[in-house]
Amino acid sequence: MPKTPAAETLSAPRRRNKRGEAARRQIIEAAIRCLNAHGYAGTSIEAVMAEAGVSRGSLLNQFPTRIALMAATSEAAMQAMIADTHARMDAMPDAVRRYRAMCDVTWAAQNMTEGTAVTEVLLAARRDEALALAFRPVARRIEAEIDQYTGELARAAGVKERDIDVCLLHGRLLILSLRGITLELSFDSRRKMINRALDQIRAQHAAHCDRVLAGR
Repeated sequence: MPKTPAAETLSAPRRRNKRGEAARRQIIEAAIRCLNAHGYAGTSIEAVMAEAGVSRGSLLNQFPTRIALMAATSEAAMQAMIADTHARMDAMPDAVRRYRAMCDVTWAAQNMTEGTAVTEVLLAARRDEALALAFRPVARRIEAEIDQYTGELARAAGVKERDIDVCLLHGRLLILSLRGITLELSFDSRRKMINRALDQIRAQHAAHCDRVLAGR
């Protein structure tokens, strides 16, 4: 049976040499810039080729379809956001401070160019069934990684095991809420009510921390 574009995306990755990995990174970085500058609709194979400075053959050798490119780009973008989160957290020696910093660190990650790229792909996946199919396993892998890290942060801060599931849910809510805020502020950063909503999210996070850290 011939593979669909989504099936190509989900197939096992090929082994790549250093040159191939460098070309892949170059193309993905170009795709992230295109998503930020032109949105999903404007991030065509041709636009990414021009931005990356590569030939069609070079791009299609790495990503046989646009769907494959967008799935790989979204995963790379989310991994970059996770890496940024880890780096910011690792700079804080105190475990309780790290957990209390989750809201601000998540906000910083959502405001990265990679965060914008992920949002563009998510919005497009609402109406593109093939893109949604390719994105789902990516989202599952990333969400599992985020849950594991949130649990590690909570346990290190002294959160009781009975409250870990509450912390995982809270971490997801932070991401969802802050992603929405970045979208709302993307066309006008001076919207007072939206900025007040951001302050409220910060206050709710502080209250959550007070609750789960009270009995440690």
